[in-house]
Amino acid sequence: MRPEPLGDQWRIVAPGFARGGAQARGALLLTVVVVTLLPSCASFIRPEGDGGWNAERRRQEVEQRAAAAGATTEPSRRVSPEPVAAPGSADAAQAPAATAEGGEALTPLDLRTALDLAAKGNRRIAEAERQLDVSREQVFDTRGRLLPATTGQGRYTWYTAAQTTQVNLEPGIVPPGTVPPNVTVREQDFGTVNGTIALPLDLSGELWHALRAAQAGYRGEAARVWATRLEQDLAVIRAYFDLLAAERLREVTAQTVAVNREQVSVANDQYTHGRLTKNGLLVAQVALSQSEQELRGRDLTIDQARWALNQAIGREVNAPTRVIDVRARPALPSEGEALEAAYADNPVLRALIEEQQRLEETETSLARSRLPRLNAGGAIDYSSAQIFQPQTVGSGFLGFTWDLGTDTRREAEIAQAKIEADQNRVRVERELRELEEAVRSAHAATVERLSALDAAEVAVGQAEENLRIRRVQFDVGRAQSEDVLDAERRLAEQRATLATALYSAHARRADLQRLMGRPLDELPAVSGGR
Repeated sequence: MRPEPLGDQWRIVAPGFARGGAQARGALLLTVVVVTLLPSCASFIRPEGDGGWNAERRRQEVEQRAAAAGATTEPSRRVSPEPVAAPGSADAAQAPAATAEGGEALTPLDLRTALDLAAKGNRRIAEAERQLDVSREQVFDTRGRLLPATTGQGRYTWYTAAQTTQVNLEPGIVPPGTVPPNVTVREQDFGTVNGTIALPLDLSGELWHALRAAQAGYRGEAARVWATRLEQDLAVIRAYFDLLAAERLREVTAQTVAVNREQVSVANDQYTHGRLTKNGLLVAQVALSQSEQELRGRDLTIDQARWALNQAIGREVNAPTRVIDVRARPALPSEGEALEAAYADNPVLRALIEEQQRLEETETSLARSRLPRLNAGGAIDYSSAQIFQPQTVGSGFLGFTWDLGTDTRREAEIAQAKIEADQNRVRVERELRELEEAVRSAHAATVERLSALDAAEVAVGQAEENLRIRRVQFDVGRAQSEDVLDAERRLAEQRATLATALYSAHARRADLQRLMGRPLDELPAVSGGR
């Protein structure tokens, strides 16, 4: 570098940047910057950006997530509709192994195994657990406000020249002809390092109340995770028993189809011999057609229940899942015991209670922020420049910051926290009322289904006898086709009630267990068999 005169001043000029060369290099540098930033202009200007991922990248992302989720595009897989008997029963010893289309052997799935699979593979449970992890880190973030904060900063700086100054001395201080000393006030290059540690002194309790609020939020999120777990377990149980009920209803419908076919055969014979009118034959044929269509609908219901079960337990949605039959009756607590357990352990109610504490602690923390915030700590500074001594200097400090709240924002936040706390109290009262109604309803529904099961066991025998009598009357001409079909309809209704009442009772008993906040994989022992 060399000095050049500029009027009454001097400037420093680098050898490579003089005159036209500097302008050319400046233009070149500007061109390089423009060319570099031009492709990102769309991302900077447009609200949607430049697209980011292209269509192929998005397709790959969907394919990767689909593979992880077990979502496929394969055709639906039909499973033989016969239910699997419970292990150890006489039916299980005689029943052949279940297979899907293509001869694939299937392993029957019991209810406990289904719940274990849901705990590991259900996506809603996994999502709720990740949210709990977020809440835990939020607690750690709030706790960190009570711990010392340590920061470090360093910089090495290069200047074009050192800064100096001449000392103007009074005449006579130095001998005549002595050149005044030239003092360097800033070296041409040097480095600085600074380290600071600061500890908040929470004498007002603001930070401690904020930590308690965060911890209450974590406990509330844990209760919501448990509520999600119970909700998804209930979905598994409902899908499990829906599948069993659909298979049993298909059996009933298949029996009805067989009876209607036999009835059509008899009606054809009687019509041929002039013992039955054309209308009577048409009635029997229409009944057969309707029952065959109902059988196809039962197949669809089985597939839908199987898909729902696979979705809940985390298997491939189209997996050919089979389930083991359940024949035992569920045990049922008293209504008072169910209500007492629900008030103590219901996770939704517990989450609201934790939310109440979180809101009240937040309100207290905001109120304490009206006081000064104290902090104390120390620092150490080092500089490689040698113009000052010592080069390393330590320090300690005690200070405060005080937000006087003249912008009224803090008071608005405190008022908002109070209102939210009052609102949550009303929400707790509402939840208590809704919980009581739900528990009483689930308990009564379970009792009703068990009663319907008992009644259907007797009614099936009566309906079978009624159908036998109507058939005998039809054979001798004392009854019409409508009479026989009416008897068949009554028998089918009672068989359907018998086939589904037990499964409905189990599902509603599980709903009661969920409201009580108890694990659904620990349902009370069954009370006897069927």
